[in-house]
Amino acid sequence: MILAEASDGFFQLKLNIGASRMLSTYYREKLRSLNVDRSSGHPKPHKVCLLLAVLDLIETNRTPKNEFYLDENLKIEFSKHFEHLKKANDAKKIATPFWHLQNDDIWHFEISSDQTSAFNELIAKKKAISEATLTDSIQFAYLTPELFQELQIAENREDARRLLLSNLEDLSVQFHRWLLTVGKKDKTARNYVGAVKGSISNWAAEVHATNRNLIAIHSYTEINRISDYLAEYSVFQDYDSRGKRMYSAALKAYQSFLADLCQVYVEDDIKKIISDRNISETEKARLVNTRVGQGQFREDLIQYWHGCAVTGYKQVNMLLASHIKPWRDASNEERLSHFNGILLLPNLDKAFDKGYISFEQNGQIQISDFIENPSSLGIRQTMAIKLDSAHQDFLAYHRKHVYKRT
Repeated sequence: MILAEASDGFFQLKLNIGASRMLSTYYREKLRSLNVDRSSGHPKPHKVCLLLAVLDLIETNRTPKNEFYLDENLKIEFSKHFEHLKKANDAKKIATPFWHLQNDDIWHFEISSDQTSAFNELIAKKKAISEATLTDSIQFAYLTPELFQELQIAENREDARRLLLSNLEDLSVQFHRWLLTVGKKDKTARNYVGAVKGSISNWAAEVHATNRNLIAIHSYTEINRISDYLAEYSVFQDYDSRGKRMYSAALKAYQSFLADLCQVYVEDDIKKIISDRNISETEKARLVNTRVGQGQFREDLIQYWHGCAVTGYKQVNMLLASHIKPWRDASNEERLSHFNGILLLPNLDKAFDKGYISFEQNGQIQISDFIENPSSLGIRQTMAIKLDSAHQDFLAYHRKHVYKRT
């Protein structure tokens, strides 16, 4: 189901009757075999990140039409995935995949009026193309209509995400990088990756939960199912106990990694909003936009903080709008309050969301002992934010229920 705007301006639920509940073989192969740039020795994630961003926009109905503009909505979603999937030398340039994805035969352009000649010149140049040049000649991009229709089904979108990620290296590299971004030391990260690829995968095979290596499984739902099997397996329990819970910690971390990668928590929350009969359709639209970090909530945070609340960094398209009292624990009124929000750079947002940092009543940062290497994330004990009295209850909740204490 999707949230669609009705003729009276309100929102209604619509069931996609015409969409296939299984991606066709043709489009499965197209998504699995993108023509990614491997010139630097590893597959560049740009095309994958762009299409993951497109899936996010479809998921949250921010693009009910098959039209994808090179705008802030697309850039923010692209950036979010790029931060997870990039390697050290990868440059975050959305114009590159936006332009070159046309070579994969699923991505097409609507040329702006009177710009056909300019567009043909772009094709002839075969040079790096800027965002400004693209927006001057291209009105919007669109997916092959049949593929767009198939992606209206949630199961197809999840399948598409798995297929897209298979264009990149195995998930062990991405998992290791993700562990470092949440403050794990390199040694711990390597131990976790090794445990998931090695012993835990072997135990999963022994209990017939799967015959695949876990690091090759991209589905959050599938990993949860396997985790339930392992929790009852005496061999896993025994080794986990002797290993001071390292194996269960590694498996839980891999689950969290896949949840971040596939945005499953956001998807679940959006489904709950849509199915809630106690709130109006207009309120549902506001809450959906708030949950995905867009809409009035994000604008209110930008107006209040004017940049990163901690560092003062001003380029707002690089900042994330985060709830202080988590979404799952907040009332609908609290979810929309800008005093329950904080605007942060991605590294600080991740640490705050995971409970590795919080803030005292006077705004001074708190750094949890559970974050193993805060300086590598740019987190320093001298950091602080300026607070209003209206922030205090929300931050008190964060310190009590989210912040990790030893």
